Amino acid sequence: MRLILILAAILVAGLANLAVWSLPNRPVPLDPPPGGKLRSVSFAPFRDGQSPLTQVFPTNAQIEEDLAALAPQVAGIRTYTSLEGLQVVPEMARRHGLQVTMGAWLSSKTEKNEAEIASLIDLANRYPDVITRVIVGNEVLLRRELTPEQVTGYIDRVKAAVKQPVSYADVWEWWLKYPQIADHVDYLTIHLLPYWEDVPAGVEGATERIRQSYRSIAQRFPGKPILVGETGWPTQGRSRGAAVPGLVNKAKFVNAFVRMAEQEGFDYNVIEAFDQEWKAKLEGTVGGHWGLYNADRTPKFSLAGPVIGNVAWPWLFAASSGLALVLLGGLSLLRRHLPGTGWVVLILLAQALSTLYVRAGFVAAHGKHYWQDTTLAVAMLALTAALVLAVLLTAHRTLASGGLAREPLVGLRHARPALTRTERVGRWSAVALGVAGLVWSLLIVYDGRYRDFPNPYLLIPAVALPALGLIRAVRRPVGTETRDALGIASLFRPAVPADDGEPRGLCGAVRRMPVESLLGFGLLLGALLTVVAEGFVPLESLIYGQLPFMEALHEVDWTLPNWEALGWAALQVVLALPFLAGVWSARRPLRRI
Repeated sequence: MRLILILAAILVAGLANLAVWSLPNRPVPLDPPPGGKLRSVSFAPFRDGQSPLTQVFPTNAQIEEDLAALAPQVAGIRTYTSLEGLQVVPEMARRHGLQVTMGAWLSSKTEKNEAEIASLIDLANRYPDVITRVIVGNEVLLRRELTPEQVTGYIDRVKAAVKQPVSYADVWEWWLKYPQIADHVDYLTIHLLPYWEDVPAGVEGATERIRQSYRSIAQRFPGKPILVGETGWPTQGRSRGAAVPGLVNKAKFVNAFVRMAEQEGFDYNVIEAFDQEWKAKLEGTVGGHWGLYNADRTPKFSLAGPVIGNVAWPWLFAASSGLALVLLGGLSLLRRHLPGTGWVVLILLAQALSTLYVRAGFVAAHGKHYWQDTTLAVAMLALTAALVLAVLLTAHRTLASGGLAREPLVGLRHARPALTRTERVGRWSAVALGVAGLVWSLLIVYDGRYRDFPNPYLLIPAVALPALGLIRAVRRPVGTETRDALGIASLFRPAVPADDGEPRGLCGAVRRMPVESLLGFGLLLGALLTVVAEGFVPLESLIYGQLPFMEALHEVDWTLPNWEALGWAALQVVLALPFLAGVWSARRPLRRI
């Protein structure tokens, strides 16, 4: 009977794990886009280790390879610079039947600007059949690196020297802020990115938001041709308001936008061809993941569908199932007898923690890759691994012994035994994760625009600690109280009588566990601030955005909260409970066993 119960628990845990990985990754069908090709995509051929920041640029062979990969999918490309090795793009694009919108990158560096302008003019005049239009400057007004007068000066110089239509590119609101730029260009290049809006739009409402913004510009500048110079959706990174990154969401956005553009007659360019992981240094994880292709040049999805959110899910299912079996195999080697129900609890707990850990590892491997980000990810994975092992070992001992008492629980006073190595690892890894969560929370509230939420990491202790507390509460020895099992200070320690000779009352609580209690209150504060700052729309967008505060507040759709932010707030509350349980326990009155 015991063996049947164990096998049934393994089967149930395996099926639940399969559902966790497979259900969110069911294929999503999409209809092929009108015309079969995208009109244009942003083209920056940087690969791992290459970027404008490091001044390491792609080779001619790499550029040729990228253009060959894009040619069957797109009709044209947009560049942002006429230097950095991209001088060869027009000639190569001609061989692959691609049209080019050539750009010159403007910044506060006058000497670099002059080189950009000179190269743009030269290329436009040498390849008039390939370069169909040019763009002088990209969001340089948004970055406040040049004045409108300086920008128009560069535009006028290029217009006088080339035959192609000339434009300047910026977010659509900036054309309303600096309408004088329109007098100097042949067409307007506007960026419409619902994810980055002051009041972000979810993927379902993104195309309508774009339609409205486009019409606002068309009404303000009647008769001026308009190019949607950037539109797209990120596949990884943090949520902003109702805007949730993801592969399926990107596929839905691109498909819906192309159809809407065809209906409305929009000329457009999608950002971007390939993931640019170097941008993570400037814009966080989300900045490096706007591509139709991964950084390794594998396509993320077919424009005609079906789309799968994570094609690696079978491997992740296998890894998480295998890890759970390894952990259970290790626990079975311990010389303790567990009843069948005890094994059922351990099997379910081991599988849940293994699934969460593999998910956290996958997120870490596909996030930012700079040394500080890698160091943080490794530290979080190490701490969560230590906590998982400590929780499983403590749960195994609890379920085997019916509690953690090491000697009869008699008498009014009872000294606590010294912590074992497992107990020390469990307690201090939990404390370290709590500290990391609090610091992370405050950083998101203070400056969260490019910071990811730590949900994948902190979900592990949020499940592990309450589960262990529940096990200890149910299996506690006679003579101890339930709440003794719930606090960090006693979660991994042997159970003792309710009155163990330690100070009681609120002062006693602070003396016993000052760090833990303050950490618990800090996590509760962090949860509250998270809801205020990120729950529905990023607060910094309302404060520092382009719309007046009350107008922006009025545009928020309060029925579409940031579920990732609210989930992080909930995790902080759950994490705070074990740290505060000791305070509650210490305030109870003396009682005799």
